[in-house]
Amino acid sequence: MKKDLITQSVSRTLIVILGIIMVLSGCKPTKKESTEAAGPAEKQMEKEAVIQELTTYPLPSAYEITDMLHKAGASYILSLSNPASKVGNYISSTEKALNLGVYGTDLSYASTYMMKQETMKYLESSKKLNDELEISTKFNVDYFERVENNLDSRDSLIEIISDSFIDTWGYLVENEQDKLAILVLCGSYIEGIYITTQIAITAADNTSFLEIIAHQKNSLNSLIGVIEPIKEDADISDIYKRLTDLAKIYEDVGETLTDEQLDKVLSTIEPLRESII
Repeated sequence: MKKDLITQSVSRTLIVILGIIMVLSGCKPTKKESTEAAGPAEKQMEKEAVIQELTTYPLPSAYEITDMLHKAGASYILSLSNPASKVGNYISSTEKALNLGVYGTDLSYASTYMMKQETMKYLESSKKLNDELEISTKFNVDYFERVENNLDSRDSLIEIISDSFIDTWGYLVENEQDKLAILVLCGSYIEGIYITTQIAITAADNTSFLEIIAHQKNSLNSLIGVIEPIKEDADISDIYKRLTDLAKIYEDVGETLTDEQLDKVLSTIEPLRESII
């Protein structure tokens, strides 16, 4: 059932993504395949073409879910985000990558609501993790300054922050750091679901928020598909298992969630998010 679920949901682009991730993770061709393979020049051209396809960010950006919350009339609740002050608590590259994703969603959440002080705090935390993970791109050179200069323009902020997600993903993939790229993706997705579910359980009328959560089903299946090639890795195996547990809950979800389904999603996403932050 799990395999069928993933197969049905993964798009053509994601299939390409899975293939190249396996290549970048060290999968080697058989002797026969090596003999029949194209020459070095052709191989390089093929790799560059596939990497170009892979650099397409495989999920909706964090902004898309926070924008849905904003349009649904949800208030900004600072306490739902991971405190920016905790950035120094993350030591391993796995912790840093996961929380870079978390802080990316928190940054999107704050900027969506034009919370300038919080936006700057999460920007600083994100920059610190970027620097420590040595994610150095042309885009990142003046990223901080661009955000700071556009604090009064919501549309410009969102564009800059969304581009940073895409740029970070592309950089990590192109530098064959697919595991870190996937961890950032996981942290961002999990934080988005966590914030939405917390709003859903406190809202007087949570109809819109239940629909937003339900609409994350396809993104979840895509994320699981991206993780699949490295699901046995010690740093991600537990996350993979919990996300597949979440996918099983989503199997019966339609256009919205029932109260029972919301409780099940909460019981999965809350401890998973807590284990990350």
